[in-house]
Amino acid sequence: MLYRKSLPLVLLLAIMVFAGFVRAAEPVKIAFYGSISGVNSESGRQGMLAVRAAQQYVNENGGIKALGGAPIELVPIDGTSDPAQGVLPLERTLSAGGISGIVGSAQSAFALISLPILQKYQVPAVTASAANGTITQRGCEFVFQPAAKAPQFSIMQIDFLRFLAKNMGKKFEDLKCGIIFENSAWGEDNAQANRRDLLAAGLTIAVDENYEAGRLSDASPIVTKLRSAGVDVVFPSCYANDAKLLMTAMNAMRYKPIIIAGGSAFTWPSLLNDLGPDVNGICSADGWVWDNKATLGFPEFTKIRERYEKENNEFIPGQGGPSIISFMLIVEAIENGKSADSVSVRNELRKLNADNSPWFKAYSIGYGSFDDNGYNAGSVPIILQWQDMKPRCVFPPEAASSEVIDPLTLKPF
Repeated sequence: MLYRKSLPLVLLLAIMVFAGFVRAAEPVKIAFYGSISGVNSESGRQGMLAVRAAQQYVNENGGIKALGGAPIELVPIDGTSDPAQGVLPLERTLSAGGISGIVGSAQSAFALISLPILQKYQVPAVTASAANGTITQRGCEFVFQPAAKAPQFSIMQIDFLRFLAKNMGKKFEDLKCGIIFENSAWGEDNAQANRRDLLAAGLTIAVDENYEAGRLSDASPIVTKLRSAGVDVVFPSCYANDAKLLMTAMNAMRYKPIIIAGGSAFTWPSLLNDLGPDVNGICSADGWVWDNKATLGFPEFTKIRERYEKENNEFIPGQGGPSIISFMLIVEAIENGKSADSVSVRNELRKLNADNSPWFKAYSIGYGSFDDNGYNAGSVPIILQWQDMKPRCVFPPEAASSEVIDPLTLKPF
């Protein structure tokens, strides 16, 4: 005992840690839920890489400080690409306990099937870029949806088309429109909103075509129908492989309409890989893009984004950025509540808004708060346009960091 008293305090603590008397803080488990495998694995790849970059950033900067520097352990949950099977791995993981929060699913079909499981095990999920309008309307007390919903996407698409028509010297009311969508919860939600808003704006819908999600093998018949109907503007809602098939068929037929997509694959690096320079000029609505003003003005996000881009050799995509923000909102809730308990995390998430949370403000154009159902009622979508083989925020003006170019000539107005 006399020997121990004579030891310097630092050395004594080191001996105690080595001997097991002082234990390091237990890791905090945050899960990522998405399509890590299957035909929609591009979505899961983006989200997983993004939250991993955020996890590394937090751990390298002291971990969860309110919990004594506890590191974050990232738990992947692969929903595959089949919603009928995707609930099984989620329930298996949550039933084992210990998960403080979940990032995802960014795919609406999977977010919807997760709701009873989240409620059963009382684990909160922040759904990144999921846009289906009913996710926060089904009575689940543990889901948070920061992204704009599909009906808001559609309104922004129509506003942008008015802007384009004016600048291109075209009569808005003379434009013929086509709606192309996969028959998933997300695709049908987008199409329903497009259909309603195009007709309300007095526009003609010359083609309204759906296809079975994940089953499209040849888009040539769809493109032939669009071209034969004289469609000027196409509103597609597709995931990666289907977007590739659609655009490849258009290029092969030398058919070049204005594209104003409903998000997803039309905002992703996979589109660049598939189309190369032909990606330029394509426009899409989305809940977020890497250079919207709110994100560009946030240095902490920029550090994570630069890590992602350096490690993955690509710009951070439309499901990557919202996944980072969702992850950091969960971290912020743990810090604020000084607890990794999932119910405490849920309670703290409810309190976050654009005034008290820099991460909340980084989403879209910096508005909002979670309402009683967990939806960010102040969310606003943006329009991006591919320029120089990279998506740029071009609309609305309060979010835009770049000027729109003519989508057909690729020249400035």
